[in-house]
Parts: sequence; C-alpha cells; structure tokens
Amino acid sequence: MASVIHGIKGAALGAVLALPAGAQDAEPVPDIDPRALEIVEAAADYLVAQPVLQVSWFVSYDDVVDGREKITHVRSGVNLLDRDRGFVAETLDGMETRSFFFDGTAFTVYDVEEDAYAQIPFFGNYERLIDRVREEYELNLPIWSVLSQDHHGEFIESADQMAYMGLTRIAGEPVHHIALSNYESDWQIWITDEAEAPEIRMIAGTDPYTQGWPQFRAYFNAWDFNPVIEEGAFSFTPGENTDRMVWPRPTSRAISGGQ
Repeated sequence: MASVIHGIKGAALGAVLALPAGAQDAEPVPDIDPRALEIVEAAADYLVAQPVLQVSWFVSYDDVVDGREKITHVRSGVNLLDRDRGFVAETLDGMETRSFFFDGTAFTVYDVEEDAYAQIPFFGNYERLIDRVREEYELNLPIWSVLSQDHHGEFIESADQMAYMGLTRIAGEPVHHIALSNYESDWQIWITDEAEAPEIRMIAGTDPYTQGWPQFRAYFNAWDFNPVIEEGAFSFTPGENTDRMVWPRPTSRAISGGQ
C-alpha cells in the first residue's frame, strides 16, 4: 500500500520479505501468499463498496533528528464520507485543529484556532477532489487513499511479495497480520477476522532509505457504515467574525472534477 495515508512505506519485517542479496538488478519474482492476497483484497473491496462511512483514526510518525534521535509526532481525527453527497473531516495535529468540508460545490479548509478558512469552488465527486487538490495545491485529504475507490487497489498491485504472518490481536480483537513488499518499500496491515465485514485496524511502515528508519503507524476504529448525517454536515458556514484566507497556490478558475 505504497501510497496509502500520505505515502506510507516500509515494515519492520524487512528481513522476512527482503530481496535476496545480489538480486537488486534483477526483475523481482512475485511471491504472493494466496491467503494473504485473499484477505487484503476482501478488505479493500469491502471498504470501497460502502456508499457511506465514518471512521476515527490515530496516526503516529517519526522524525529522525541528526540521523539518530527519533521524535514522534501524533495526529488524530474523524472522517465522514457519503460518496454521493460529500465529505467532512476534523484533524487534530499538535495544538492545531483543521476541519475539511466538501459538499459537491465547494471545498473548504477551516483553521479552528484562528477562526479562518480558505475555500475554492469545486464541482465533482470525492475522487476528483482528491486528485485536484493534490495536483494544484499539494494538499492531501486526511486518510484519503484508504477511503478512495480509485486508489484502493494500489497496495495490492504494487506488491511483489506478500506474506501471511498469522492471527494476532489488537486491543483484544482477533486480526490477520499481513506483510507486503516491493523493491522500493514494504508495509504491514492488520485486518479483522470477520469474513463478511473485514475492517482495516492498523497500517504500519518503516522507511528503509532514511537513516534511523523512521516509522509511520495508522490505527482505525469505530468504523460506522450507517452513520447519522445531519443536514448541512458537508457544507461550511463561516461565523460573523470568521476571516477568509487566500489559498497559498490560488487558481484562476473554478476547479471542475469533470476536467
């Protein structure tokens, strides 16, 4: 899942999935465990088949200082997505809070502490929004690729090796532990042991090309595929004293998801 959650890379099981010595210049030979592939595909298909969903998430990631000391940062939030109607999310990053709103006509980022927002017209769906804000504003929506229907298969298609590591527990819940790898990256994923409703519980990665091997971990809980959506939940209404900001990279035209 090389592109999942802001480019997650790596896994702590590199020794298990690493290419053999001297094979760096050779084409990798796919080594896919059928059971692992079946579980990962089922989880991906189940998630993107949901027309409406809500999930809480928690992310921790490392910053390596002077090639040695690791400083761990944390980020958390809640996402609500209706694929036909819109998207809303709140992200807590340190002492900063950001809210994201998309209602099919406009995309808004709201800075809660500063009581200020930036907004652009956008006519399209969630998938087109993902691509355009990345291309034009170098902005990633929170947990975008986990929820995306267009990108969900990348972590399967990009894997040259996939291993089933067995059944374990996260917070007492049985989950399948699966490790994936290709030449440039490797990663891990934990999926609930529910045949009819396999949910992603955790994704972890290690960057093997940065000194200190910084890690990235994403935890998911409280998946809800029938959430209560209040009227106007996807639209942003500024307060009387809320300031409007200019986007760092303004566009001269309305962004259209159909283009």
